[in-house]
Amino acid sequence: MQLTREQLQAVRSGEPITVNDPEIGPECVLVRADVFTGMKGLLYDDSEFSPREAYPLVDRLMAEDDADDPALESYQSYRQPS
Repeated sequence: MQLTREQLQAVRSGEPITVNDPEIGPECVLVRADVFTGMKGLLYDDSEFSPREAYPLVDRLMAEDDADDPALESYQSYRQPS
C-alpha cells in the first residue's frame, strides 16, 4: 500500500487517515502505534464485568421510559391470578 504525501504527513503528526485498499477489503483507519495505544484504553476494556455496574444505567433508562408511559400505573397494579 502506498500513502500519499498528505497521508504520510497526517500520520506523522498523529492524525488518523482513512485508507481504501482492495487487498485489505473494508475501509480502514490508520494511526501511529503510540496514538492507538493511547486510544485503546478508551475503546477496549478487558477487565471483569459485573452486571451490578449496569444497574444504575438500567434504573435511569427505565425511569426515563416510565416517565412517558401513560399506562404505567396499570402495569404496576397488575397482580398475577392465584
